[in-house]
Amino acid sequence: MTTTDFLGGHLALAGDDDPVLPAYVAKLRASVPRVTKRLGQLAGEPTEAELTLWGQRFAALDDDSAHRLLSHPVFPYLWRQLMLAAQRKDADFIRAWSTHFARFVALPHATGPAADPAGTELRLVAPVTEVRFPQERHHLVFDTPVHRLVIREDGDGTVRDGAAAVPASFLHGAGDPLLGNARRVRRPVIAGTDIEIDNAGPSIARHFTSMNSHEPQPGYPRSDLAVREIGEDDITDLSRAYALIEDVWPELATEIRAYTRVVVPYASEFHSSFTEAILMGAVFLSEAAQPFSATHYTAEHLLHESSHLRLMLLLELDPLVTVAEGATFNSPVRKDPRPLWGMLMAVHAFARITAFHRRAYDRTGLEIHRELTRQNADLLAKGLDEIEGEPTAEFTEAGKVLWAQMRAETERALR
Repeated sequence: MTTTDFLGGHLALAGDDDPVLPAYVAKLRASVPRVTKRLGQLAGEPTEAELTLWGQRFAALDDDSAHRLLSHPVFPYLWRQLMLAAQRKDADFIRAWSTHFARFVALPHATGPAADPAGTELRLVAPVTEVRFPQERHHLVFDTPVHRLVIREDGDGTVRDGAAAVPASFLHGAGDPLLGNARRVRRPVIAGTDIEIDNAGPSIARHFTSMNSHEPQPGYPRSDLAVREIGEDDITDLSRAYALIEDVWPELATEIRAYTRVVVPYASEFHSSFTEAILMGAVFLSEAAQPFSATHYTAEHLLHESSHLRLMLLLELDPLVTVAEGATFNSPVRKDPRPLWGMLMAVHAFARITAFHRRAYDRTGLEIHRELTRQNADLLAKGLDEIEGEPTAEFTEAGKVLWAQMRAETERALR
């Protein structure tokens, strides 16, 4: 591979043989044995024995199962929280949150060649009425609390002394959704994809609480992120936005399907969308600026945030541009001085948004797309000029290729 091959297609679109996402997954996968060992040492028995068992089961997973598990945004979030707990030697947190590791591994283990014929037992940290398997399409809701779940093919879903057993096939969607005391719930997805539309679970709520607790940047209000209900209209509107992307730029839609595992609708008065490296694979969208039914706008935000996921991982392999330490930039859309990383995220997103609206105008003839092509091309040009104006800026070979492609988008749109 050359120094520019990993860029993929136009504007760094991930291709069929994309090495960027697999490199991220491989790095995360390699950390699991080391981290589980350290967590076990800090938490003591029986957590150490449990982590050893699930670590061995994780190691036995095939590559596809491991990739699906590790590329789900809840996993890197869990892993980061556990590593932070290890740094502060918080054994209680490790004992409680390390149990979530098993929820990732349980179902692929139970259906793999190393499965125990007697079943795969999942211990829950406390009695619950809902059991989620983050990388799977379905979760379980019980009408009475359970503290232990066993996955085995003769399971009947009945809760006995706080324990229940269900077949793996039931969890995968086979048969009636009711089994004993268990009800199988199918999480919604963007139509035609495996991208979940979901905002439940402790990780999302915990992250919102953390973001809302931070002091705001000067000139901005405090974060007010909140979990909201997801309705049928949300599913329809998000699916329609994705369908527009797929119609006018199928290669970008392919990348979105690979990099975006979950779209998280949330409530906010001013915060419209974001991504987080700690939740790699999640795109957070709100209706603070426009409703999801504004298809052109929702499509723009979906591709904008999904593009951040791609570029975040690409920058781990190549910086594209380097500048002197401490250099900051004036963003065309932000009030606060931005570091180089933030500016690169912005111009890359502007370039793709410009290309998207140009294609959408050619396809639909809708004037809004022509207006947005020009608006975003202007923002892109200003951002590129700002970075190029930094005297210490130096471009890698890959950076030069991507820069030329982004410049071409401005010239095409503004001529």
